[in-house]
Amino acid sequence: MGRKLQAKHISKKRNVGKETNKFHLQKRKELTVLIDKVLKLTSVFRTTGNTLKSWDHHLEIDAIVKEIIGIENELYPKDAQIERKEKLDKYLIWLRDNGAQFEGVEISEFEGYDMGLKATKDFPEDSLILTVPGKLMLSEKNAIESELNSFINVDPILMNMSNISLALYLLLERSKPESFWKPYIDVLPDKYNTILYFTAEELAQLKPSPVLEASLKLYRSITRQYAYFYNKIHTGNIPVLKSLRDVFTFDNYR
Repeated sequence: MGRKLQAKHISKKRNVGKETNKFHLQKRKELTVLIDKVLKLTSVFRTTGNTLKSWDHHLEIDAIVKEIIGIENELYPKDAQIERKEKLDKYLIWLRDNGAQFEGVEISEFEGYDMGLKATKDFPEDSLILTVPGKLMLSEKNAIESELNSFINVDPILMNMSNISLALYLLLERSKPESFWKPYIDVLPDKYNTILYFTAEELAQLKPSPVLEASLKLYRSITRQYAYFYNKIHTGNIPVLKSLRDVFTFDNYR
C-alpha cells in the first residue's frame, strides 16, 4: 500500500511538472508573437510631425505592451515586496563598510518626491557633506569587466550605447542573491516618475505641448530596445544570456 501511495505521489508531481512546462511554453509563444509585433511597429514608424498619427501609433504599441506585461507577470510572479525603508539599515551599513563617509545627513521620505537626502544639521558653505569611493559607483566599467562583456563585444548597440550595457549589468546583478550590489539594488524604487510609467491618460495631458512628441519618441525607443534585446537574450548562445532570461522583462528594463 505504501509503495502504491508513493508511486501515485510521484506520478502526480510529474503531471504537475508537465502542466507547468506546458503553461510556460504556451505563454512564451504568446510573448514571442507580441514581441515581434512591437518590434515591427517601433521599427517602421518615422516621425511625421503629425501628432495625431503619432498618438494613434503610441496607443497601438501601448496596448501590446500591456499584454506583454500581463504575460510576464504570469511567468515571473513577483515576491511580496518589503518596504524600501526597511532595507535602508543594511544599505547604510554596506556604504560605511565600503568606505563611504557621511555625517549630518540621512535618507528620508519627502511627500510627493519619494526618498532623498535630508540635512540633520546646518552646514557652512563649501562643506564636504559626503564622500563615496569609486568602487561603490555602478558604472560601465563594471559591466565591461563582468561576464556581460562577452555579449557587449558582439552586439553593435551595446558597443555604442554604454547606458544600455549598464542597464543589463544591473539586471544581471539583480539575478544574483549574493551580489556585491544587492544592498544598493534592494533600495532602488520599483517605479519612477518618468513618462515611461505614464498611462495613456496621463500622457494625453501633455497635449498640445511639443513635449508630447518627444515623450512618444522616447517610449518607442525604449520599447524597441526591449523587443530587440528580448530576442537576443532568448535566442543567443552566449552563457551570460541565460542568467538574464528570468529578469529581463519590460517592467524591469524600463
